[in-house]
Amino acid sequence: MKEHKKIRGRLGSWIGASVLALGGLIAPLAASASVDAGDSVYIGSKQGYSGTGMFPIWAEVPAVGDPDFWAYCIENPVSSRTQLEGYVGNAEDYLGSNYFTDPVIQGKVLWVLAHGYPALSLEEFGAAAGAPGISRNDAIEATQYAVWRYTDLNFDAAWAWETPDSEAAYWHLVNGANASTGMTPADFAVTASIDAPSAPQTADSLVGPFLVTTDQPTVSVTADPAVSLVDASGNAIDANAVVDGQTLYLDLRGSTAAGSATVSVVAEGLSGTGKIVSVPTSNSPTPTADDHAQTIILVAPSTATTTDDATVEWVTTAVPAPSIGTSLVDSADGDRILPWNGGTVIDTVAYQNLTPGTEYTVTGELQNKADGTATGITGSITFTPETANGSIDVTFTVPVGYAGGTLVAFERLYEGTDTTGDPIAVHEDIDDAAQTVTIEKAPVTPTTPTTPTATPGAKGQLATTGGDLPGIAVGAAGVLLALGAMILLVGRARRKTIDAD
Repeated sequence: MKEHKKIRGRLGSWIGASVLALGGLIAPLAASASVDAGDSVYIGSKQGYSGTGMFPIWAEVPAVGDPDFWAYCIENPVSSRTQLEGYVGNAEDYLGSNYFTDPVIQGKVLWVLAHGYPALSLEEFGAAAGAPGISRNDAIEATQYAVWRYTDLNFDAAWAWETPDSEAAYWHLVNGANASTGMTPADFAVTASIDAPSAPQTADSLVGPFLVTTDQPTVSVTADPAVSLVDASGNAIDANAVVDGQTLYLDLRGSTAAGSATVSVVAEGLSGTGKIVSVPTSNSPTPTADDHAQTIILVAPSTATTTDDATVEWVTTAVPAPSIGTSLVDSADGDRILPWNGGTVIDTVAYQNLTPGTEYTVTGELQNKADGTATGITGSITFTPETANGSIDVTFTVPVGYAGGTLVAFERLYEGTDTTGDPIAVHEDIDDAAQTVTIEKAPVTPTTPTTPTATPGAKGQLATTGGDLPGIAVGAAGVLLALGAMILLVGRARRKTIDAD
């Protein structure tokens, strides 16, 4: 590195006289608005040491928020103007007449801007320049002196550096630029865009595709509101490493509501470094070669980004209503016949279109099929399904007293545990055989025979051995008894006569 006598001539005198008020020492923040030739920008007050500095530039007028760009002087002897609008142009639009008119010098200046501050952060610049911990003002001074070395001197020089760090950083830039072949504005171009799907989109699907286009190795993509970003197969993507031509989708599977989202792409860097800003004088609103204020050159800060976004809307999908069906069987043997003295029946309730993870309650009551009246025999269960479709069992205990009857299960489904409101699904079909059980008839017990007792006042009456004889039979029996008695008496009389003889 060559040492040179510090310049004290006209240039040094101008530097000493160019004392402008310092603005707030704010760090350059991310920019998002690029500029093109013909645009107007707002030039803020210079920041840095009194003899050197850089200008905050806003792409929008009036200036709002943090600067989009910063700018260095490329016309040392010309007075600067701030707090006004300037006009963006390309290098060939330069109104000055110093060395910057030479494309070779333009390439050297661009190399200085690309490797100086704020294109690099303070930490990056200090480390590269061998001046770790370099201050912001020293970094600005080193970069500005290096720019002037090419635009207004065109030889290596020593300046009135404020600190050794400033000097070290200056020589780092100059030596690097001298050794380089220079750069072009194309080296600073950054593009990043995203296109939304053109076809109508629906919920509960993969919404897309979004197409990313960029000239950078990778870009990052985000969605607002936050939605998982996936590929066409539904697999998660690395949203911080999206490449040119990649398509992506919003994963809305499981969501049925209509809505919208904005997908944004962000690339590091911002086009615009190397463009110049022509500044009018107080004499005329339009700068000319003969009448213009100090021309400045733009540089995008290290935190600048290029962004684009695309918004998509989707409509709701038709959500099938929850439904239930039932199958009632005897718990003992699985058929639909219950013993005459009762038992336990199980009603398997098949459900569809429920929301997994949501609590539900099924209630049921057995009905008399004959007249449709309720029996008061009830059952219920609360459950939380893991899938939209499945089944659950409800148990009923049938007591004695329904022999010979037919019972039908009526079921209702509620969301949550409150069963006082309206059910979300009902299955109450008195003629549905699948939810019907029959109760066997009670068995018939035969009558046991008994021994009769004599009727008072009927002495000598023969015992009865069953039901009453018909009247005619009783009469015949009486006649026979009388005849027998008469025969007996006649026989006895004869025997007495014989004995007397």
